[in-house]
This record gives sequence, C-alpha cells and structure tokens, in this order.
Amino acid sequence: MRNSKNTLLMIVLGSLCLGAAFLTFALLISSCAGSLASSIRSDGGARILLKAEVPAPLAAKFRAFAAAGGAPDAGTSLFDLAAVRTSIAARPALSLIEIAQPNPNALRLELGVRSLEELAASPDLAGSGLLSLAKAQGWVECRIRIDRRSAKALRALLPGLNPQLMEALSPPALEDDPVTEAEYRTMLASILGSRTAAALDAAALTLTLTAPGPVLASGGGTLSDSTLTAKIPLMQALTLEKPVELWLRWGQ
Repeated sequence: MRNSKNTLLMIVLGSLCLGAAFLTFALLISSCAGSLASSIRSDGGARILLKAEVPAPLAAKFRAFAAAGGAPDAGTSLFDLAAVRTSIAARPALSLIEIAQPNPNALRLELGVRSLEELAASPDLAGSGLLSLAKAQGWVECRIRIDRRSAKALRALLPGLNPQLMEALSPPALEDDPVTEAEYRTMLASILGSRTAAALDAAALTLTLTAPGPVLASGGGTLSDSTLTAKIPLMQALTLEKPVELWLRWGQ
C-alpha cells in the first residue's frame, strides 16, 4: 500500500499544475520554513504573526512542475491572498490586521484573536486539542498541542493550499495511514532530488508564545521573561511522529 502511495505521489507531483497557494500554518506544509509568534492579551485575546518563506530551491522545483515542460515563471506567487482573506472573514473570532508578500515565495500574516476561549470552542478546533485554556484562582494556562489529529483541524481553520499540491506532497501529519519520517524523507529525496530534500532537512519552524503576566510555569520550549520559544525541525513538523506541545501558566 505504501509503495502504491509512493508511486501515486510521484505521478501526481510530476504532472502537478501549481496554482496560487496559501501556507495554512508553518508546521503543516513541506514547502516552507518560517515562524509563528503569538502574544496573549490580558483580556483573553491574542495577536498572531506568521512569517513564511518557501526555500528558493524548492520553489523552483514547484514552479518547474507547474510549468509542465514549459519555462517556469519565477514571478508566480505561491500564495493566494484572496483565499486567506476569505477564510479569516468567515471566522468571527479572527480579524485580519495585515497581509503582505515580501516576494513571490514569502508571506507575512498578522491576525487578531478576539477571544482564545471563543477560538478554542469554534467548530474548526473544538475537541481537537489544538488549543486549550484552563483557569483557577490566581492563574491562567494556555496550551497548544499539535499532533496528527489537531493538524487536520488546523488545516480546516486556514484552508487555501492548492489541493493538488497537498495531495502530491502528502505530509504524513495529515495522512490516515502515514509513513514514517525516514520513509517520507526518502520519498521526497527521490522526487525532488537530494539537494532540495537537504534544504528541507535544514529548515526549521520557530514558535513563540508570550504571556500577558508573570509566568508561573511552562513547558515545550525555552522561557525568557514571559516568552516561550520552541524551534521545531521541519521534517518533524511534517510527520508529527511525536506531538509538538507548548504551554504557559501565568499569574492573574
């Protein structure tokens, strides 16, 4: 079954017609390395900044596949800004502060979250375990857990990646019958070439979570003042053989 999946992956990617695509979340997409920073407000809301950029060797590969034998256009955007705006506008808990493209391979997105509790209870995320909040006398805790179940919820929250591209790349984190990280690395190397696969291996995602008050406890990263930082290798994020979890508890 996995051999047939590998063959399908090669066939689809080889004939892929790459349209504009949106990076749903840096942890989930094999084309990108970037950062996600979230600052929690004292009123229970938050501000989220996403910076993403497709490494040049991989962007060139995608555009070559998209050209289907013709000359690839290096100026073709890999992101669909209209899809981003539509998705955010459909979710009352989210507001778009800024969206920009520094270059055709990159995206900068800043979001406002009216209420983290409201977002956690939304149909996209409820029950997924992706975002949870807990409160007790004198403290509040925010926990983010990204595993193979919550990864699918996250994809639903911010859709827009070209479906053919997603099907072709088939990140194990989103598959019902996932291959291992080692198997996936071998698949990508055979399709994209060892040099491009090496660029993916070198990429990492930086996650930061900032509390609105003095931190009482934390986990999943390195704490500096009120900010927790974790650096996740991209291949780990794509496969999620082990969940990624960050949490902060602060005084209130």
